[in-house]
Amino acid sequence: MSNETKSTILRWMVGWAFFGFAGWCIERGTRIDDFGLVLCSIPLFLLGAIAIWRTIFYVATRPFMLLVDSLFFPGGELAKPVLNLKLPRYYIEQDRFDEALIEYKRILKHYPDEVEAYEKAIWLYVTIFEEPAQARRLLARAKRRNLTLDEAVVRHAKDGFRLKQKTP
Repeated sequence: MSNETKSTILRWMVGWAFFGFAGWCIERGTRIDDFGLVLCSIPLFLLGAIAIWRTIFYVATRPFMLLVDSLFFPGGELAKPVLNLKLPRYYIEQDRFDEALIEYKRILKHYPDEVEAYEKAIWLYVTIFEEPAQARRLLARAKRRNLTLDEAVVRHAKDGFRLKQKTP
């Protein structure tokens, strides 16, 4: 049994225990004319409602969520993620180069004709990671797709590859 299922069962047990105790307080308070017990049942009832609120909210809103999903995503889930070049750019600004390269690879996986992703990934491979062989692979892949990359990036990749070959 998953932790989510266990916590739901526990919430329901606690919620119904509070409801039962609130009902007992109301019944007992009215029978012996103790207004304090009747008032005590109000917070107990609220605690019971709070304990099972998550499940009640889920059950109540599920039909509306299905309606909204069917309007905005009629074919189900999106086939590929939305193109976002801001995130890897932000990673580069924050000197989080590993994460930026991972994002650019993910972009190239879903959007293989995105020129900026090729250029930035090549720049990262040559300048930051000093792996010109990987940059050459990306450059060859871009050429196979007939993409026009910036000449400075192409030159940078080729120069980095030559320097790597010359060093012992």
